[in-house]
Amino acid sequence: MRTGARSRLVLCLLGALTACPLGGCLGPYAVQKTRMRYNEAYRQTNDEQFLTNIVRLRYADSPVFVDLPNITAQFEVAGTSNLTGGRGGSIPGETLLGMGELLGRDSPTLSYSPREGQQVARALLTPLTVDALSTATAGASPEQFLLMAVQEGNDVLNAPRATVMVPTAPDDNGEFRYGIHLVGSLLSSGAAEISLTEIEKAESDPIDARQVRGRDLVEAAKSNLVFRHREDGKMAVLTKERVLTLKIQPAARDSFEAQELARVFRLAPGLTTYKVRSELAREFETDSGPLGSDTLLLNMRSVMQMMVFLSKGVCVPPDHVAKGIAPTVRGPDGQPFNWSGVTAGLFQVRSGDRRPPAEEAEVSIFYKGHWFWIAADDANSRAVLTILDLIFSVESADPERQGPVLTLPVG
Repeated sequence: MRTGARSRLVLCLLGALTACPLGGCLGPYAVQKTRMRYNEAYRQTNDEQFLTNIVRLRYADSPVFVDLPNITAQFEVAGTSNLTGGRGGSIPGETLLGMGELLGRDSPTLSYSPREGQQVARALLTPLTVDALSTATAGASPEQFLLMAVQEGNDVLNAPRATVMVPTAPDDNGEFRYGIHLVGSLLSSGAAEISLTEIEKAESDPIDARQVRGRDLVEAAKSNLVFRHREDGKMAVLTKERVLTLKIQPAARDSFEAQELARVFRLAPGLTTYKVRSELAREFETDSGPLGSDTLLLNMRSVMQMMVFLSKGVCVPPDHVAKGIAPTVRGPDGQPFNWSGVTAGLFQVRSGDRRPPAEEAEVSIFYKGHWFWIAADDANSRAVLTILDLIFSVESADPERQGPVLTLPVG
C-alpha cells in the first residue's frame, strides 16, 4: 500500500474514534449503562434508610430522613489524534506513525436534603385518614394496610402499647388480627369490596315543594346540597358525601365470615353495606341506628406510630436485651416479652453478628455492632416496606422544601 493510501486509512480510523462520541454516540450509550444503575442504587439506599429508621425506633433512637431530590450526571469526552511519517532518519525507507487519545469523564452531582422541622413532623405525627385505605391498598393487601395503619376498630384494639417506643406493659392484638383476617378473606374471595360511595343525608326538615324556586336549586348546588321529592308532596334538603364503604355481596351477607366480622367489630349482622369512617369524623348517629351498627369506626395511626409498631418486629440480639440496650418489658412469666407476635406474618427483621449473604437478604444494615436484615424470601415484609415508603411520600409531599440542601460533586 502506498504512503498516501496508508495515511488516509489511519486518518479515517482516528477520525471515527474521536468523532463518534463527540457527535452523540456516547449519549445513548451512557443512558444504557447508567440509568438503571442509578435507579437500583436509589431504591437500595432508600430501603436501607427506612429499615435503619425502623431499627432505630426499636432502640428508642431518633429517626432521620435525608432525601436525594436531584441526581445530575455529566458526561464529558475529549479526543485527539495525530499522524507522522516520512523517509530517512535512523530507519531506512518510509515511516508512518498514527496516535490517538480518547478521554471520558463521568461527573455526577448529588443533592441531599434532610427532612426536618414542620415538614417531617407533620408527615410523621398526623394520623392518616380512612381515604388512605382506598389509595394505599391499590396493588397492596388491605389486610396488611389495616393491620399496620389502624390503632383500633370499634373499640377492638390493635396492640396500642406496641406504638410506644418504651412501653411499660406487654400487649396483644389477637382479636383485631382475626377481624382483619375476615375482612381480607371476604375481599380476596370477591365476596366484598372497599370503595368510595356517594351517599345522601337529610340536612333539614321536609318543606312544601311549592315553596322551592329555581334559584333555591342553584344555591343548594353551590353548597353541595340537593332537593329530593318525598311521597307526601314535600321536599327535603340532602347533602351529598363521598364515604368509604365495605360492600358485601348479597349472597355472602349470611356467610360465616360476614357474621363473624359483624360479631368481632360489633356491627349489625346481615347488612350488605358498612360505612368506614375515622373516629375524628364528627358524626354521632348513623341513618340506621346508634353509632357502630352500620359503621366501622377506625382510629388511624400516624406514620410515626406505624413505624414504631413495625419496629416491634425487629429481632433484637440477646445481648442487647440482657444489657438493657433495647427497651424491654416483662411478660406474665417474668421473662422479656417477645413483641414479634403482634407483627407476625406482617413484618420481621432478623439480626446477627455477621453480614448475611446477598442472596439471602433483600436489604441489610449495620447498627449498634450487629447486622439487621429482611430475608429475601419474606415477601410480606418487603411489601410492607414498600407500602410504608409510598404512604410517607404522599404524607410528606410539600413543594416548599425545608432545610439546607447539601450538594456533593463526585468525580
